[in-house]
Amino acid sequence: MKVYIEYVLIDNFLIDYLLLKATFAITGKPVERKRLFLCAFLGAVFALVLPLVEGVAVLGVLYKLFSGLLIVILAEKTFSFRSFYINALVFFLLTFLAGGAITGVFSILGIDYTSEVSIALMFLPVGIFIKGVLTVVRYFSKRKTLAGFYYDVEITLFDERIKVRGFMDSGNTVYDGVSPVVFVNKKLAKTLIKNNIIKAGIKKIMIQTVAGKTENLAFKLTEIKIYKEGGQNIFNNVTACVADNASFDGYEIILHPALMEELKDDKSTINTQKVS
Repeated sequence: MKVYIEYVLIDNFLIDYLLLKATFAITGKPVERKRLFLCAFLGAVFALVLPLVEGVAVLGVLYKLFSGLLIVILAEKTFSFRSFYINALVFFLLTFLAGGAITGVFSILGIDYTSEVSIALMFLPVGIFIKGVLTVVRYFSKRKTLAGFYYDVEITLFDERIKVRGFMDSGNTVYDGVSPVVFVNKKLAKTLIKNNIIKAGIKKIMIQTVAGKTENLAFKLTEIKIYKEGGQNIFNNVTACVADNASFDGYEIILHPALMEELKDDKSTINTQKVS
């Protein structure tokens, strides 16, 4: 029985720690790791006492509710009712889903989750579940953060006109003479030049990256139109460079910061115009 108690302590400590960590990651509330450890340990102690009160249905439910609320409220250094309410809601939702993950995994594998070995391994399906939840949350959080950097773009090379999704990269400082350089993936480049391979004036330009210098194929666009709130920015002196190793995730062209600046009435070196 001593081993069983150790299993319960360790397993519930790990599970509560993962649930608390995921809760505060989802709600975006800063929390100290040592407080998570202490609250997770407190939750494990509560789990040891649970069998003594589980015989009375209502008392067992209240006990679980109280212990969960207590470790959530103690995990955050400063208290506000709104923050506590949101954290508690997320914590109990994750707890409920994690319980389903445990039952589902053990059922699929044909494992009796009431055995001592199963109790010792319960944190594994919870860990996998929490990892999946955090991966999804980070993915959508990143997409939301980057949403303001995406633009609808229309690029033209002679008679070939294509509408694509563009991403403004503030780190792109490449120029071809006085022409700002945008980077396109291979598929887009092939579509643009397939009927204009002779007229496109394909050349090679030197690109400096963290991996060193590379020579990339490039050609001058006839026009690039960037749709912004309140109008469109049109540029007709921009070089497109084929990016061999760049990662294009949800977009086909990497824009230059110079193309994002508010246009002035005077003539610029990249020949721009603004259309309302």
